[in-house]
Amino acid sequence: MEIVRRIFDEALVIKLRSRIDNRGMMTAAYEESFRETGFVPKETRVYTMPEKGTFFGIHFRDKSSPMSKLVAVIRGRGADYIVDLRKDSSTYLKWEKIELSAENALAVLIPAGLGHGFQALEDDTIQLYSIDRSGDDGYSRTCSYLDERIGLKPDIPVTAISDYDIKAELYK
Repeated sequence: MEIVRRIFDEALVIKLRSRIDNRGMMTAAYEESFRETGFVPKETRVYTMPEKGTFFGIHFRDKSSPMSKLVAVIRGRGADYIVDLRKDSSTYLKWEKIELSAENALAVLIPAGLGHGFQALEDDTIQLYSIDRSGDDGYSRTCSYLDERIGLKPDIPVTAISDYDIKAELYK
């Protein structure tokens, strides 16, 4: 694992180890690679997005139950949006974007305190999403990606979005 960039000092853009041979490409994330960050995956999910423009709103965790996330794309391309929701930060409510794809073998490690949104930039994008605690425990939150204070601008028009992301309130 190679750290290629830091976002808001804490989120890490990581180049995963990969190898290409006559069978195709293999990309791996080894547990010992994350030891220095403290990230230990407890749950891994695979999200399939058949339609270009599919958007996952700004998701974050209640501060009483922090959670870190590792996000990579294993097919297609996607824009990962990281939003600083730490009120005491000099970059509070700012956002940055990183493009993830199977070809670039990049992943983003997003620690607690930062929000996360994602948009598929190609049809049939598949995202690998690992977290360091259960995401089904009632502490997950969402805020509207349309919040003018954040000013997030997706790269392409949003074509599909969940009801709870559409109904998400402005960040409080």
